[in-house]
Amino acid sequence: MIDAALCCILSASAAAQSAIPDTATYESWLREAYAAAQRRDRIGLEEAADRLMAATAVRMPDGTIVSVNNSWLQEALLSPTPDFPLITARLGALIDAAALPPSSAPADALERLDRLLAAPPFDRLDRSGPETPQWLIDVFDWLARLLEMILRPVEAVPPTATTVVAWVIALIGVVLLLAVIVYLLINLRRGFVHDARLAAAGDDPMPTATEAFEQASALARDGDYRAAVRSLYLSALLWLDEQDLLCYDRALTNREYLERARSNPALLARLTPVIETFDQVWYGHLPIDASAFAAYRQQIEALRRELGARRI
Repeated sequence: MIDAALCCILSASAAAQSAIPDTATYESWLREAYAAAQRRDRIGLEEAADRLMAATAVRMPDGTIVSVNNSWLQEALLSPTPDFPLITARLGALIDAAALPPSSAPADALERLDRLLAAPPFDRLDRSGPETPQWLIDVFDWLARLLEMILRPVEAVPPTATTVVAWVIALIGVVLLLAVIVYLLINLRRGFVHDARLAAAGDDPMPTATEAFEQASALARDGDYRAAVRSLYLSALLWLDEQDLLCYDRALTNREYLERARSNPALLARLTPVIETFDQVWYGHLPIDASAFAAYRQQIEALRRELGARRI
């Protein structure tokens, strides 16, 4: 009896371990959800999200079990109109993070991630609805007090011939008040339209490859080598786009750029170390100094020099 019970316990434990996905399976689930979010396919995203939300741990290549929590995705899909760009960006960041070597993550990586997700724009997923701005509440309170001040003298006037005059004055005041309200609403609507147009146009104008390269040099002179590496990497992607070698798209992850470069072996060979170095510096917080930045700059220049020569 004891042996049979022990066998049942061992078999149940083995079944539980087999239910834990490995890193390759988990990454494939992330990519499936990412692709559905990109094309705004809610049904496809919900199907892919079921597996991610059910997974509570992932088995690393060395056999280590790492816990995961994708409850944020469930909360995002509870909304009648999910924020697909935000979900796409967050899934893309998870895909990039999964591709990093474990040793590149700092000891406080989880604390940094919690602080990042608690700040805009990711904190929008935790809100049940938009809050009414305090300034708008104050405006309505002021209007209510003003209307009360206009009508109070009319109520105090006894029912005589002067009542008509008082009511005329009160009506004029109400008309003026309504004109002020209409004026405020028109200007408020113009402000919303202006903000919407700015959001549709993007956060910042896209620089050229040369501008991004010069910005990287300026950041390096100021000693901000981490930001300089990001600008150098952006200049490389923009240069490849300008040369019609690789289409630049903000929505793509770094791994997806490599997937698109597989049809060009020379491009893939030069772009792979550029992306790997950027991932380690930007996502892995790998320390970088002047000499390391100079080496990365040589990588970018070699990419432009070799691929540019092949097109001549």
